[in-house]
Amino acid sequence: MEHKLVAYHEQLLDASEQKEVEQWLLEDPAHEAIYEKTIRTWEASRMSGSYTLYNKERAWEQVQAQIDNTASAPPRRPARIMRMKWWQAGAIAASFAGLVVLFFMMNRPGPREYTAQAAARNIRLKDKSSIVLYPNARLEIDKNFNEKDRVVVLKGDAQFDIARDPGRPFIIHNQDMDVQVLGTSFTIQQRADFNTVFVRSGKVKATVGGQMVTAVAHQKIVKDNHTGQLQLRDMKTVIDEVLETQTIRCRDMRIDQLVRILEELYNIEIVLDPALAGRKITSTYFSYEAPEQAIENIALTMNATWQKKENHYVITK
Repeated sequence: MEHKLVAYHEQLLDASEQKEVEQWLLEDPAHEAIYEKTIRTWEASRMSGSYTLYNKERAWEQVQAQIDNTASAPPRRPARIMRMKWWQAGAIAASFAGLVVLFFMMNRPGPREYTAQAAARNIRLKDKSSIVLYPNARLEIDKNFNEKDRVVVLKGDAQFDIARDPGRPFIIHNQDMDVQVLGTSFTIQQRADFNTVFVRSGKVKATVGGQMVTAVAHQKIVKDNHTGQLQLRDMKTVIDEVLETQTIRCRDMRIDQLVRILEELYNIEIVLDPALAGRKITSTYFSYEAPEQAIENIALTMNATWQKKENHYVITK
């Protein structure tokens, strides 16, 4: 089991094996202690070179190939038995150990990728951070993750709960915007017009070129993808549940309340006819859909009309 725990730590397992280890960790609190002890031993042994991971399948293939070659080779005269001094044997052993290490380094995997298809995907990183990838999102984990820093690349929408580690900042490359945190909870949303970081707890810093903006809980960082400008905005409407589920569930919800949620979520302005404000609607919307889909549905349900004027939407009776 120790080898599998080390492979999990090094992100060498496939999806099914990773899930098996995570299930084992959840079964008993003592398993977490075993995991931590194993990884401490592994990290210490890496410094001394006394512990080496290798690709078992490929190693066996090479051994089998040597066996096959030996079996097919013509018989040779028995070789004279040679006696080696202790220092010669040591040199050979050291050379072999070096080859094993070299073999491992050559076969060390590159960045690991996770993709969410039609459904959200939960990911638990080896630093104990948790990430939820929303549909059609992709996350790439740097191969040196959790050594000097923790670097990932995100395309799409995702929710992050980052384990605090002052010595290893967590950095997310998000198109041309970099997001850096030490330990916090936030959601990143990518759209054609805006990329947004919604901060639920802790502190988040975003940089684009020479710009830098820092946000705390109940604030958001908005990047205008047309101008490249970063903005810091206070969140006037609480949308934590919407961000977590990527769903707006309306059950007899007032239209003006739904409009405020849409404005906060999409960074848009909606001018609503006062005659419609108090009317109620029951429907479901998904945050990864375009805002026009929700506005169109509202207009149809309320027997109203809508249009887009410059940078805002107008819904009239």
